[in-house]
Amino acid sequence: MIGNSFQLIVKRTLSHWRLLSAVVVGVVLAATIMASSVIFFDALRDVALQRALFTHEPSEIDVLVEAGQVPTNVETHSTIVDAMQGTIVRRFNPFLYDNEFAMKTWTFFVDLPPELVRPTECPCRSSVGLGRGDGNDLIECDCRRVVMMTLPEADNRVNIVEGIQARPSTSIAADDSLQIEGILDVPSAEMLGLEVGDVYPVRPHWEDTHDRVNILITGLYERVDPAAPHWRIHNEAFGSRTDTLQFARFVVPEATILEGLGPYFPNMGTDYAWLLDVDPTRIPASETEAIRNTINDTERELKAIVDGFLLRSYLPGVLSAFETDLFFNRLPMFIVLILIVLVVLYYVITLASLLVDAQRAEIGLLRTRGATSRQILAVFIIEAALLAAVAVATGPFLAVLGVGFIGVLPIYGELNNGEALPVRLTFDAFRMAFFGGLLGLLALFVPALRATRLGLLASRVSRARPARLAVVQRYYLDLGFLSLVLFLFWQLTKQGSFVAVSIFGETTVNQLILGVPAIFLVAAGLVLLRIFPVVMDLTGRVLSRRPLSGIAPPALILGIWQMARNPAHHSRLSLLLILTAALGVFAASFGATLEQSAIDQAYYRTGADVKLTSVTPRPGGISFSIVDNLQELDDVQSASPIYREFGNIASGIEVEGFQVIGVDLDTIEEVGWFRDDFGLTPFESKVAVLDVGGAAGIELPEDGRWLTAQVKPLVRQPSTFMVARLSDANGHFFSIPLGSLVPVASDQFRFNCPLPVDGQPPEWCRIGSSIQAAPFRGVPGLLPKTPIRLHSIGVVDYENGLGPAALDIDDIAVLNKTGTELIIIETFDTVNNWRTMAPTREALGDNLSPASTPNGASIPGVARLRWTSSAPREYRGLAHGSELEVVPVVASTTFIEAFGGEDGDILEIAMDGVPVNISVRDVIEYFPTMSLDEEPFILADFEAIHERLNITRTTGNIQPAEYWIATAQGAELLVAEEGILESVEAPDRAINAIDRELRSMRVRPGSNTTDRSLELANVAFDPLVSAGWRALLGIAFFTVLIVSAVGFLVHAKVSFDGRRAELALLRTIGLSMKQLLFLVVLEQVMVIGVAVALGIFMGSRMGTTIMPYLANSGENAVVVPPMAVQIDWLGFGITFGLLGVVFLAVISLILLSVYRMSIHTVMRMGES
Repeated sequence: MIGNSFQLIVKRTLSHWRLLSAVVVGVVLAATIMASSVIFFDALRDVALQRALFTHEPSEIDVLVEAGQVPTNVETHSTIVDAMQGTIVRRFNPFLYDNEFAMKTWTFFVDLPPELVRPTECPCRSSVGLGRGDGNDLIECDCRRVVMMTLPEADNRVNIVEGIQARPSTSIAADDSLQIEGILDVPSAEMLGLEVGDVYPVRPHWEDTHDRVNILITGLYERVDPAAPHWRIHNEAFGSRTDTLQFARFVVPEATILEGLGPYFPNMGTDYAWLLDVDPTRIPASETEAIRNTINDTERELKAIVDGFLLRSYLPGVLSAFETDLFFNRLPMFIVLILIVLVVLYYVITLASLLVDAQRAEIGLLRTRGATSRQILAVFIIEAALLAAVAVATGPFLAVLGVGFIGVLPIYGELNNGEALPVRLTFDAFRMAFFGGLLGLLALFVPALRATRLGLLASRVSRARPARLAVVQRYYLDLGFLSLVLFLFWQLTKQGSFVAVSIFGETTVNQLILGVPAIFLVAAGLVLLRIFPVVMDLTGRVLSRRPLSGIAPPALILGIWQMARNPAHHSRLSLLLILTAALGVFAASFGATLEQSAIDQAYYRTGADVKLTSVTPRPGGISFSIVDNLQELDDVQSASPIYREFGNIASGIEVEGFQVIGVDLDTIEEVGWFRDDFGLTPFESKVAVLDVGGAAGIELPEDGRWLTAQVKPLVRQPSTFMVARLSDANGHFFSIPLGSLVPVASDQFRFNCPLPVDGQPPEWCRIGSSIQAAPFRGVPGLLPKTPIRLHSIGVVDYENGLGPAALDIDDIAVLNKTGTELIIIETFDTVNNWRTMAPTREALGDNLSPASTPNGASIPGVARLRWTSSAPREYRGLAHGSELEVVPVVASTTFIEAFGGEDGDILEIAMDGVPVNISVRDVIEYFPTMSLDEEPFILADFEAIHERLNITRTTGNIQPAEYWIATAQGAELLVAEEGILESVEAPDRAINAIDRELRSMRVRPGSNTTDRSLELANVAFDPLVSAGWRALLGIAFFTVLIVSAVGFLVHAKVSFDGRRAELALLRTIGLSMKQLLFLVVLEQVMVIGVAVALGIFMGSRMGTTIMPYLANSGENAVVVPPMAVQIDWLGFGITFGLLGVVFLAVISLILLSVYRMSIHTVMRMGES
């Protein structure tokens, strides 16, 4: 019986080999893609790991382990060595080039008379407590120290330039001292004045049973290869941690320490060091977690066994960062792979259904010949099992070939430098292939189960009448699917991410939520198929009524009625095309969006093409402009200064902080990177609200030489000085002391004031000083660049602090260079252009008003300044620019949520300790470099921040520490035809010129340079972000192309064979050949066009909906700026352009078949 069954299977297979081969392609493709998911990710992981490891120096990846042991003898030595060899060395051995260890004794003092020197001349003696005496007393100074250590493979690593190697010789001298042999490096011997044959006596620095050992110097050596990695033990673990001591490190045999020094000094300890020379190429990505666990477990175990355990290596951090990046980059790839597998499985179901439909007559005939449903079903199951077995057996091998070949393709060459990807067959690959084959088996089984339940009569009836609704639609399972999607999407919205953090801190992924896009596509497609016949029916009814019935061609109306009457005929193809189109758009949006998001994050983090931070100009000297000097460089297009200050505001009993950003409104748009969704569009109108009208202050005449003021103090305060704050054309602030309020002018020859008379009130006095900034209170003088502006004038008591007092000011004037003309620059006819400074909250009680007599009569042209008590060195006075009394700002949404102010209310903040009133004029979402951790921030005009930070101090010149630079290379990159990641070259060619220019200016060392091109290069060379996504996109497009083309071809063939009689009947009842051909074309175009359009819409909407949830990590760290959905329309267009050619060719073949169809032959076949 089994033989007959197999004979029947073979005959049926040969009779339907064309259709069956298409089914085989689908099942094998499902198994191959499932296996490829494992192999592809493993290959990507290996490539990405090697990239991550090779970004570090080999010495940084090596593992250096240090440990100590007390006492020193053979037993303790065996214990620590066995512990290390049995744990970390054994566990790391598969990933190592080599490993070795060395040992070093505790430090010994030199047992020779020390040198007598002055205390200040002893480098190893602390200067604390040396103040006693006259400094000429001599002290003992001995900075010499000695250790004994071993050197593995000493014969190969050192060159004995004089003498011989040391022998493991130990003996006790007559004076009970230990005698040992050792060799010393040439530099140490020259430093200490030692030669071969010398005996160097040393003594332990600890208490022990013996107190002396003599070292016979048997040889002097030089290192054969000083830069070799094996010297790391002696350079790092055994190296000196101070430069004030002179260490002599004698190399001795291991037996000398264990059998000589150890027993002789029973309290002596020994330091051990192991160097594990890691081979990065031997570390597979699948072992990274195991390696990290090994390191952690070993640390925990050895810390309980040995003293002073220390492990030094970048390897654990590199592996941890790699695993984190891998975890979050792999999530979206899994989602796309789930969709690919879904499309392939539905393709298998569709073709299996078509195959079963083509065999309905055979099934009915078998039923009439006595075959039961179970027997017929068994035949189908055996067929499906054979197909699944073939798929499982071949899928992994095809996956290995395909994935490996990806690296060779030119468009993916950067994945592995043009070489085949490192692929390997694993058990997981076969397991996934088996799962794919099992799904294919189920896909073949379902339509077979349904077909075997039909008899011959039912089969003929089902072909003559429209098919019943599918089970999914008949029982409203499509609406159930949609409800499930809505529930999962609600859960996803509540969770905020595909990733969650458990109560134990572990990052987890809800596997069901990962299937949301796939379930959504199926549910939405099924719902659309339910709506489709209703829409066709309504369309047919409308076209059938006048006046449209007279306009619409009969073939059009007939075709629409046919699709409405028998929607099941087109539903399978429609859903297949919907899924493939949606997959194509969704995959294209995924890859392009994630790549663009990585680019946007690099642009956002850096702010500009080049960002300089921690820039600190040296005070005094000739005035210069960092911005102007940078802009003169050839490869620099523009430069803009940035203030980044910390602000705080009292909120209840707490003080909460935020960032204050000062931007130059004229240049920030030229250097910064902005996107429309930042809330700064249109840019000019948004930042216009920050404009405070340019630089504040009164511009002084260029021929001015002295600045003067006519003042009269109302209260005598001899220690109070009057100081003016000015700035030059480069924005450098400086101070000039105008004089004392005794008053005695600082320059009595130029400004001769009357001396105060006891009991008499002070008189008016003109005080002043040279505008040329001389050194003032420890601040070097500045040679300013004109024009110069006066910003503030005020009083300060450097010793005792100010007491409450008042001062009348009649005018402020400038005396020309010859001293012949006094130019009044402020008459104080009104005080509206001035405001009081408020360096502290206590200064808010200061007042500026027109002066008046005791009886209240106004004194014209005189301003009166009143101030409250102040601390020493606190500057009180008046500042020019009343418009800066309230600084306009643009606030982030997080600032508004935290502190309010959206109604334009005045808020009092503190910036660098200075109280400032602000008013929020607009709200934005993002600004480059800000909100990376959702911290609130405000934007203000650079001039306003610059003025506020400088006018309230009597000394100093606060300058921005940050500069944003737009370079020519950055501008070229934005318009590169090949794309940003493909065209980026690092470093930016302007970097060297910028560094040279900074060194040539009076800028303190220590500034930091951020190069955007380096950030972009890291993105470009990350195979998980760039090339990996393009490879996955290629797999998706290849799947779409194969599945859609073969599916449409097979469907068209089976559909045409099944409708021959129907088409012939339409021809006999009067339709012309032209109308019949038009009907066929219309049906195909409507099915293809509507399905592809719906798929594109669904795929794009799903990408827009799902992307934000991939922007959050498990710790709710939000990707900033948010992802902007992009679609790779080029790749999608090429794929569907090729599909269009296939569709056109198939439709042409169908039309040719219809045209050549013999009506008589078809009708006779239909009767039979």
